[in-house]
Amino acid sequence: MTERQAFVAVLIVGYRNSADIKKCLGAIARTVGVPGFDVFICENGGAGSYRTLVSDLIIQNGPCALFNREACDEWQTDRMPHVERLQLRTKHSNVWVGCAAENLGYAGGINAWLTQLLSVDGWKGIWILNPDTEPAPSALAALIKHAETAGKGMVGSTIMDSGRGNYARIRGGLHWQRLLGRCVAIGRGERTEVIPDISAIEAAMDSPSGCSMYVTRQCVEKVGPMDERYFLYFEDLDWGIRAKTFGLGYASDSHVEHQRGTTTGSAKSLSAIPKLAVYLEHRNSIHFVRAHFAWTLPIRIAASLLYAFRFLLSGAPRNFNASVQGLLAGLRGEIGRPGWYQDR
Repeated sequence: MTERQAFVAVLIVGYRNSADIKKCLGAIARTVGVPGFDVFICENGGAGSYRTLVSDLIIQNGPCALFNREACDEWQTDRMPHVERLQLRTKHSNVWVGCAAENLGYAGGINAWLTQLLSVDGWKGIWILNPDTEPAPSALAALIKHAETAGKGMVGSTIMDSGRGNYARIRGGLHWQRLLGRCVAIGRGERTEVIPDISAIEAAMDSPSGCSMYVTRQCVEKVGPMDERYFLYFEDLDWGIRAKTFGLGYASDSHVEHQRGTTTGSAKSLSAIPKLAVYLEHRNSIHFVRAHFAWTLPIRIAASLLYAFRFLLSGAPRNFNASVQGLLAGLRGEIGRPGWYQDR
């Protein structure tokens, strides 16, 4: 955003999934109704994945073209030592692709760009997107409109699984059930053509979903960056809880398809869920509850144990162990990237 001031900064964290990001940028390039935006990508998967991502974006049928590299130095930091400047082929939008020095996790990948953007004038909000999403052309415009007309600091979209556009997976965001110690997606399974009760959804929201989250600059400046202690999982819910005083909103006309799980791994059976996902889900739930609802800690411990035995009864002993280990790590206060986890 050096030669012109973009209206919105679109932030994406990738991890060795260049095909997803290519499709996501293809969808973003069809955005309408927005004065201007730039895209900022942090690749967490290492130098090789970074080179693959840049190559895949600028090939003949890719969404981007190489652009002036002179401005890249200003974005390079110790956390993101290599940055490439591209441009969408169909819009005057820069696409800045940064290579993280190590796997920073989801919140760290967002913050690697966000902390720098806070010193840049001109942008009014950020749009955080999962790399395996494909937003509708009017998705961003709907988010901005609702944030401005309803006075909301964070706004979520209607999230749908790819190929199931008639059904919502998330309406706006997430709700933490205090007495059950678990997070639920608001509006899951509802038909998208049914007119939702916006006020009821916003009253229930504890956070927009990190799949598609628009955050105003004022909100970012007041609340601060994401909490990197989570590494993966719960960082969006934590951020939303912290921002509730600035208003959480739902732009029902902002439609975003989500492929789900291509970065962290998806599974159709309990035994196939990746160990890291299970471990961090249970570890970070303890960290989250301690930070925001400490009185419910015994409830969350019981919930984790119930989930663990569900794994065991379903023939998934590895994930039984992962959930118990994650629970114990959370009680010990472990944060950040787990010491046993090595990128592969």
